[in-house]
Amino acid sequence: MNEKDIIDIISKHIKLEHDDVSFIRLNDKFLVLKCDMLVRSTDAPKEMKLWQISRKSIVATLSDMVCKGVKPIASLISLAVPNTFTRKDINSLVRGFKVAEEEFGIKIIGGDTNAADDLIIDCIMAGFADNIIRRDNAKEGDIIISTGLFGYTSIGLKILLEDASANKRLRKKALESILMPKPRIEFLNIANYVNSSMDSSDGLAATLNELSSLSKKSFMIDNIPTTEEVYEFAESNNYDPEELIFDGGEEYEIIATLPKEHIDKVKSIMPIHIIGRVEKGSGVYIKSDSRFKRLRRKGFIHLANK
Repeated sequence: MNEKDIIDIISKHIKLEHDDVSFIRLNDKFLVLKCDMLVRSTDAPKEMKLWQISRKSIVATLSDMVCKGVKPIASLISLAVPNTFTRKDINSLVRGFKVAEEEFGIKIIGGDTNAADDLIIDCIMAGFADNIIRRDNAKEGDIIISTGLFGYTSIGLKILLEDASANKRLRKKALESILMPKPRIEFLNIANYVNSSMDSSDGLAATLNELSSLSKKSFMIDNIPTTEEVYEFAESNNYDPEELIFDGGEEYEIIATLPKEHIDKVKSIMPIHIIGRVEKGSGVYIKSDSRFKRLRRKGFIHLANK
């Protein structure tokens, strides 16, 4: 039984919002909430320092808020640590929280502490919004965009976990994408032009399929958001490049759809990559050579191997 199975069971008894955030209307605004749990053994490679882990816990939660067009006003942190942790370890975790506060302009106002067999950080954020960008609102004719490129986190993990070879520049870039991920806060500046959006931290294939399925539309991807060096790395290390690009996860990029007439305005505000279009139908298709083929849903799912 994996994460999605557990959520399905809960949803049979408790009505949940199936989106990146949860929200409730308060008069003329929405109160928007998000919680995200990080467990060291499953969410952080052993090369990640404690302060980078605590910083990442903020990044993951913030990315989900931002992709809905919401700027958080406050955060709570629940922290469970093993009894082997020292004062130095706790200071390192606090350093990461402080770095995130200053880097992203958020405010941690409280939380809770407890003991556990593993390091666990649960981050909660809250904010107000006039509107929520939903996953299920992609429109026929929309342009599909990405805030960044894919494949580098997969390369980073291959280097760390399988000792894959890469040149010095690519190695540095790939490892930084894993150890120091960055949420796309600038997306807030284009949120008003977007019809649908989703954080891509579970993988590009999973994100595209989720948006397509909930919107009941077909997503045609004719410009894969990656670079030639990702293909070169895959070839030299005997990996499938599509798996590196579509199935890796941990990118914290945002995939969104918006009307064609807003593209020039959005491009003047922040860099984006146009990757495809929304059409009538169902499923996600990527262009391979001169033909389109179906892109199945993969990506990272907690407890998938349990």
